[in-house]
Amino acid sequence: MNPSYYFREFIRYLKTAKSAVFTSVIVIAIAVLLLGIYLTISINSVKLLKLIRDKVEIDAYLTDGLSQGDISRLISEIKTIGGVKNVTYISKEDAAKFFAEDFGEDILDVFDYNPLPASLKISLYDEYKTIDRIEKIKSEIQKLRGIDDIVYAHKNLEIIERNARSLVFLNLSLLVVIAFSSVFLAGNTIRLMIEAKKETINIMKLIGASKETIRTPFIMEGLFQGFTGSLLAVLILHLFLSYFYSTYTNTDFSFSVVDTKFIILLIVFGSLLGVIGSAFSIRKHLKFS
Repeated sequence: MNPSYYFREFIRYLKTAKSAVFTSVIVIAIAVLLLGIYLTISINSVKLLKLIRDKVEIDAYLTDGLSQGDISRLISEIKTIGGVKNVTYISKEDAAKFFAEDFGEDILDVFDYNPLPASLKISLYDEYKTIDRIEKIKSEIQKLRGIDDIVYAHKNLEIIERNARSLVFLNLSLLVVIAFSSVFLAGNTIRLMIEAKKETINIMKLIGASKETIRTPFIMEGLFQGFTGSLLAVLILHLFLSYFYSTYTNTDFSFSVVDTKFIILLIVFGSLLGVIGSAFSIRKHLKFS
């Protein structure tokens, strides 16, 4: 069959069912938009958890009166502990500067002396940022002479570890629900549209048209609806997220997702919705006596 025939039939189908095509495009746009919003929230929630985990460090407070040699010895010994990435010395003066930056007040205005101890800020490799592994590192550091106290963001890690598995399960569950709902919603809409063209299909069968001849224009129509609907969804999502980014993004955490790969994923998903919906909906009408 000449490809120009399929194209002419495809255009004719669009012209004879404008309202049905419009409805189908809107339904697919809603389905793709829901998936886009879900993926945006899902990816950024994982990114936020990683940001919290990345900020986890161990602060080892030093006893007073340590010499520079003692401090250098401590740093060298701590660096040999498995999982330790880097060790930074924070003097009493540096601690006072950080206090002023965080609270907007000089520590000497509150006390007659500087009560803040010197400390070692210990950064870890990502795979060691769990409560069990940090506790082991902490116990090793506590054995060293010159360490007064050790603290880390135990509460933050507890929240991450408690919710990480639940978040993965919830994300997968929502993804399955949204994907199946999208397929059902789009497929049902396309099915109703094809049902309205039942007479045209029957006439083509009576004049001897092959299954491929009947099916192809409908598949092209489904592809057009899916592609158009997904483009509409991507445009709406982009406008919404642009506003959201400009309003709520700060220096610590910036929401992100809408890039070329993400856009292609949504367009492919929407196009497949249209094609698969059309293919399944037209199938029962292609049974010849």
